[in-house]
Amino acid sequence: MKNFKEKVTNFHYGKNPAVTGALLFAAFLIPSVFYCAVINLKNAFYKAGILKEKKAKPKIICIGNLTTGGVGKTPVVIEFCKYFSKSGKKTASLSRGYGGKLKGVNIIKDYNGSIAIKDAALTGDEVQLIAQNSTPENNFAVITSSDRLKGANFAADNLDAEIIVMDDGFSNRRIKKDLTVLLFDIEKFIGNGFLLPLGPLREPLCEIKRADCIILINKNSTAPFEHIQKFLEEKFKKPVFVSKFKTDCFYNIKTGEIIDTKDISDIFAFCAIGSPAQFYDYLEPFNLLDTKSFDDHYSYTEADIKDIAAKARQANAKYIITTEKDAVKIKDFIPEDLQIFAMKLKPEIDIEKILKETVDSII
Repeated sequence: MKNFKEKVTNFHYGKNPAVTGALLFAAFLIPSVFYCAVINLKNAFYKAGILKEKKAKPKIICIGNLTTGGVGKTPVVIEFCKYFSKSGKKTASLSRGYGGKLKGVNIIKDYNGSIAIKDAALTGDEVQLIAQNSTPENNFAVITSSDRLKGANFAADNLDAEIIVMDDGFSNRRIKKDLTVLLFDIEKFIGNGFLLPLGPLREPLCEIKRADCIILINKNSTAPFEHIQKFLEEKFKKPVFVSKFKTDCFYNIKTGEIIDTKDISDIFAFCAIGSPAQFYDYLEPFNLLDTKSFDDHYSYTEADIKDIAAKARQANAKYIITTEKDAVKIKDFIPEDLQIFAMKLKPEIDIEKILKETVDSII
């Protein structure tokens, strides 16, 4: 299954051999046409007023993407939550809880205490990571709900939330947004330009018109992106910003101890994210010896951690490194005699400038 997913991802971004690509094109063409028809019909119903967006009680900031996985929404959601909470507004993140098992509306963290539900298998890994970044200095609530409108109103009624930062949800037309921020990875952009499953697009490119602004995410890439920025600005007349993701630090997952980046070398790395190659690129300067990749949102077991430790020893690695998203899922599986570290990335993003150029008033 993993090998098939890799082939599909490679096909979406033009990395398959010609024969494999031709076979996948033939297999996915009809489903993609059907998917396109459904999406266009839904959007036409909203445009005609047959279906209507509903206003939630708090302000809604949507951090979304037009393509499948691995764009970098979670760090951006965290930065927006921090910004609004520091501005004195009662802020909450709202996620669907992808990969988790919780149903209904759930308070993962409120404003008054520690994380209420710490099991990433229940909440989903991204939600748990967001919750861990809510601190006394950057205090915001964390909510999950598959019904975004219900979740937002619940946060307003029960937590007095004034601003909701919605993780994903661009395709959710039911809830009206006060600000929609659309993210693109500058390296992958729109891939082959086709809709699912033929390509990585969730919606036609023309739907960018529904966004208020665009952020191009640069994950350590040296590839030129000015042509993408110019295309988006001229085609859709939207403000386009660039956010560089930089290595902030490495920390011990069990103890929280921060390790200076100059002390990191000879690495074995592993992850279960949408774009593992981009994560490994960050680690190349630290002498990356070997890697192990799992499916996105993979649920680790104790056996996996033992296998990872064995592979690291075989590679003569001094450090085992993973992502923050993976760290929240493995903390309880790490034995006392094993040290595994997470790499923390920080997006460079001028939220104040974004707000000034896109909306009249949010705060």
